[in-house]
Amino acid sequence: MNPSNLYPRLILVAVIGLVYSNTFLNSFHFDDITSILEKPWVRGLDKISQLFNRHALFQRPLVLFSFNINYIISEFEVWSYHLFNIMLHALASLLVFRFAGRALNLLNDFSPQKTFSSLPFFGAMVFALHPLSTQSVTYISSRSSIMATIFYLSALILFFDGFKKWKQTGHKGWGYFISSSVCFFLGGLSKEIIVTLPATLFIFHFYFIYRKSLKEWFVTYAKWIFLLFIPLLTFIGYKQFIAGGLLNASNAYLKPSTWLLTQTSVIPFEYFRKMLFPFNMNIDIDFPILKNWLQPGNWLGLLLLGLFIFFWVRISNRVSRVDEVGRRFSGFGMAWILLTLFPTSSFIPLLDVAVEHRTYLPMVGFTFLSAGCISYLRLECLENLSAFSFPVTKLMNCCVVLILIFLSLGVITRNSIWKDEVTLWSDAKKKSPKLVRPYNNVGEAYDKLGKYDEAIAEFEGSLKINPNYFYGLNNLGNIYGKQRKLPEAIDYFKKALKVKPDYSPAHYNLARALHLTGKRQEAVESYRKSIKSNPYFEQAFYNLAYLAMELNLFDEALENFNKFLSMQPNHSKANFGAGNALMMKGQLDLAMSKYRRSAQLDASFALPYLNIANIEIQLKNIPEAIKNFERALGVKPDMPAVHLKLGMIYHQLQRNTKKALLHLKESLRIDPKQQKEEAIRSLIQELGKKQTT
Repeated sequence: MNPSNLYPRLILVAVIGLVYSNTFLNSFHFDDITSILEKPWVRGLDKISQLFNRHALFQRPLVLFSFNINYIISEFEVWSYHLFNIMLHALASLLVFRFAGRALNLLNDFSPQKTFSSLPFFGAMVFALHPLSTQSVTYISSRSSIMATIFYLSALILFFDGFKKWKQTGHKGWGYFISSSVCFFLGGLSKEIIVTLPATLFIFHFYFIYRKSLKEWFVTYAKWIFLLFIPLLTFIGYKQFIAGGLLNASNAYLKPSTWLLTQTSVIPFEYFRKMLFPFNMNIDIDFPILKNWLQPGNWLGLLLLGLFIFFWVRISNRVSRVDEVGRRFSGFGMAWILLTLFPTSSFIPLLDVAVEHRTYLPMVGFTFLSAGCISYLRLECLENLSAFSFPVTKLMNCCVVLILIFLSLGVITRNSIWKDEVTLWSDAKKKSPKLVRPYNNVGEAYDKLGKYDEAIAEFEGSLKINPNYFYGLNNLGNIYGKQRKLPEAIDYFKKALKVKPDYSPAHYNLARALHLTGKRQEAVESYRKSIKSNPYFEQAFYNLAYLAMELNLFDEALENFNKFLSMQPNHSKANFGAGNALMMKGQLDLAMSKYRRSAQLDASFALPYLNIANIEIQLKNIPEAIKNFERALGVKPDMPAVHLKLGMIYHQLQRNTKKALLHLKESLRIDPKQQKEEAIRSLIQELGKKQTT
């Protein structure tokens, strides 16, 4: 590679590493808990087969695959997850640099002015350092946005590389086109935003290859426009029939019409504003819902959005005598922003009205727009100020450097807010004081730290805003449960379930509280309801299995142990529990297999050897029973009952007085006041006399 091309790339990567270096020890946040820590398919590469079930498909299997790689590297230590996100962001920034370079090269052959050769580098730096992208990079669960952008840009670059080869040599360049299609497919497994890619191919062709007006281009290629609906229909079908439903997959609560109405204000007031003025970043944006067209916010939003579209159309139709590069970069950037915001800001409702990580891919368009504006300003200044011997180039370079420094400081500051859940959600609470979620999440953070009084205050704060906030009700119940105030805990769990009857965590927590109060049958029913609402609730399967053992429901216990083990096959105590259920069902061979697996998984766990030994006694295999009792004592030597059993076996079955005395004495030494103390002492005396004679 030419050093002149290598140095900008090295600088770009180094700067990204520097500004994001304060994120490595930032904690998991919010959806990270449910999407990574609590998902059974994020446990290593042996879980790959589970990435294509119905629930995992909705969560983007390629992203889950990357989480599994992180798990192999550091399990649930957070540093590798952050490192991956930073590396992916660096790769995306390098692709922006390359993509902008491709676009500039295509324009150089007909631009009437000398172009600003540093435009691609400037655009890539803006993309890399813009504070609006921090949520996608620092928030681990938002990795999907970065990965989709990488495949999106790769597909575009490969497609037009193939197109260029075809034009230059006459060869179709199928390798490029096939590779582009593969990237399109992989992007679809990362995030659904990839659906806009075919349309982006068209608009890139207009701005950087076609040389005539927008109207002429549209008429020429109108017959191909219908092809754009194929990926859109595929996306709708995937969402509807595979990923849980188009409109309800994300727990949306707004009607499509209300969502569309609100988005006409979200786009200019949130997304455009933060692109231009990256202040007041917030993980939980409190944006008002617009329910009719007569609200002032809607009209103003429509006006601003209309002005944006007006200038885009004007720029796209105008032929510039001053700066064709600036015009086409700006027009393409504006079209990109509108197009890539469409899937999340049109008629498909999502849970949150406005979220910053939805702008990661649109930010590519903003970088083109920024580069276009810089190019235009530079040439305007050169034309108007050169007569005065004004150092235009130096001034522009200084301004660019100052802009990038300002953006970098914004990233570093914002990353510090993401340090932990307390700092992040306390910041959100200040910026969105009328929302319940920041109060609740600050409370959950305090709960994890063991600061129960502070947690209670935050949960009660959320309920003051919304008394029917079931998350807050459930979390208050959790706190009281930890404080062993079980009646209060049960009351709050029931209140949460009254609001949302299918809320699985509340059923689970209620089951635990009922179990502690001795209401075991009611607890079983609550565990069953929890699992019905969430068929991947690992801990509910585990707890229900052991509770079923207590109630002698051995078939149900075994069923739930097996379901838990299908998600966590290397769980020692679950294998042990399954062995117990099999032993009670009389399936001794299978039980011993589970016990051996349990002992293999946890070398410090002695009970599997004990139960194997007891089974071997039932099978009249005394030598094997002795071996396993000895193995148990090798793990945990201070078990008086085991020493007693071995003593009796050596006395009654092996006729080994010496070993019998050794184990019987050790049993009394460990527990001198055990139930059969007198009988043991008598036997020791008897064996002692026999040994002397």
